Amino acid sequence: MSIARSSASVAQICGELYVFGGRIDSEWYNTVESYNPTDNKWILRPSLSGQPRGSLAGARLENKIFAIGGENGSEFFSGVEMLDLDLGRWIMTQSMLEKRFTHAAAELNGAIYVVGGCDGKHCLKSAERFDPREHSWTRIQSMTTKRSCPALTVMNEKLYVLGGFDGKEMVPSVEIYDPRNGSWMTGPAMNIPRGFSAAAVVKESMYVIGGVIDGVTMTDTVERYRENSGWEVIYRGSIACRCFASAIVL
Repeated sequence: MSIARSSASVAQICGELYVFGGRIDSEWYNTVESYNPTDNKWILRPSLSGQPRGSLAGARLENKIFAIGGENGSEFFSGVEMLDLDLGRWIMTQSMLEKRFTHAAAELNGAIYVVGGCDGKHCLKSAERFDPREHSWTRIQSMTTKRSCPALTVMNEKLYVLGGFDGKEMVPSVEIYDPRNGSWMTGPAMNIPRGFSAAAVVKESMYVIGGVIDGVTMTDTVERYRENSGWEVIYRGSIACRCFASAIVL
C-alpha cells in the first residue's frame, strides 16, 4: 500500500480490494486505496467523507461499500458511510443504533450484520442488521459473550463470530448465527484464544490468521475449520506476526 495502516477495514467490489481508514501510531486516516490483482497495483480512491478513523468495520452490499462505525482515539462513532461508484464519492447513510469500534461486519443474504465491539465504555455482545429495503438498522438477538475485536465470517449461510476480548481476556470461543431462526448457537472453539485476527472462507474451509492471544502477545498461527473435522492449526512459523489486520478473498 502507499502507507502503512493498522486498524483499517477492507471490502471487495468489482474484483478489487478496497482498504479504508486505519491509523499509524497516533495518526488516523480517512484515505482509501484499492488493489487490482490483474495489474498488481494500488490506486488512491475517494477519501471517506467523515472524520479520519480506524477500528471500523466494512462490508459490500448491492455493489456499494459500507464503512461502519469506528473511532479516532477520543471519539467513538455510530455513523455509516457508503461508497457509490457511480457517484464516485462516499455519502453518509443510516447510522447504527449503537456506537461501535473494534466490531465486525459481514453481508449475508442481502443484509449487513454488525456484531460486538466497544462503545467507549463497555465491550458489547449486541448485534444489529441493516436491511437496504427498509434502509434501517434493527437489533437481532445478542450473543452470549461480550466480544470486542472478534473476527466475523460467513459459511453455509450462517455467521461465525470468532474469538475476541470479553472484557477480561481473549477467548477462543465461537458463536454461530442462523438468520433463518434468528438465534445464536455455540460453535467449536478455536485451539488458541485470539482477538484482532483476520479471517476468511475459501470454498468449504474457514481460516483465522494471526491476532493477539493475551492482550500483549501476537501470534503468527493460522487455524483452519471444516465442518466435519473442526479446527486444526495448519501453520506455526516465524515469518511475521500480524494483528489489527484484515483478510479478504478475491
